[in-house]
Amino acid sequence: MLRHIGAISNQPRLAELAPRIRRPSPRETIAAPDELTKLLTAAQPWMSVLVLLGAHAGLRISDAMRVCPAHRNADARTITIEQKKNGHPVTLPLTDQLKDMLDKAPDGPQTTPYYALFRQGMKRETVAKSGFAHAWQRLKKKAGVNPDLWFHDLRRTIAVSLYEISKDLRVAEQMLGHKSLSSTLQYLEHRDPAKLRPYLQALFTPKGPVQ
Repeated sequence: MLRHIGAISNQPRLAELAPRIRRPSPRETIAAPDELTKLLTAAQPWMSVLVLLGAHAGLRISDAMRVCPAHRNADARTITIEQKKNGHPVTLPLTDQLKDMLDKAPDGPQTTPYYALFRQGMKRETVAKSGFAHAWQRLKKKAGVNPDLWFHDLRRTIAVSLYEISKDLRVAEQMLGHKSLSSTLQYLEHRDPAKLRPYLQALFTPKGPVQ
């Protein structure tokens, strides 16, 4: 920004005032296949559906906790939801395992989240994000998986898996519902740095003064 302002205001050295801060290294943690199996085996049904929405559909927890029957197209085997983070709608295919899980959901209003349908009869049908966070920690301990595994790492797991199978950035970008390829690249750089780092450099290198 200072470089552009300097060019416009005839102060080419203005950018030198900005401190040089290294871009933080991307998080690399993903869930191994056996860890996903352990999580699903140890989870109650309401947690299983959230884990599958994260691991098989790549949803953030804020979106996974909102997915309800109204978002589902049973004939097309998809779910379509507007992402809470950016307001961008995304349509995602259902894997066989996720479809089977959603098929098992108890009946209820079309706008009730799937996880809440599975909690019918419990003291509370819905939980706050803080309540989910506590349940996630208990589940990891019970399943005996990496205690540093974040729910968001399930989203990174599907991105990495799709890229390693397809070697197509757009496949991962579409699944994650990103509006910018730069976001997808930051999920994947550590898996194929020699190939992907030049794309990141091109995306983050200033292109000259703003016209």
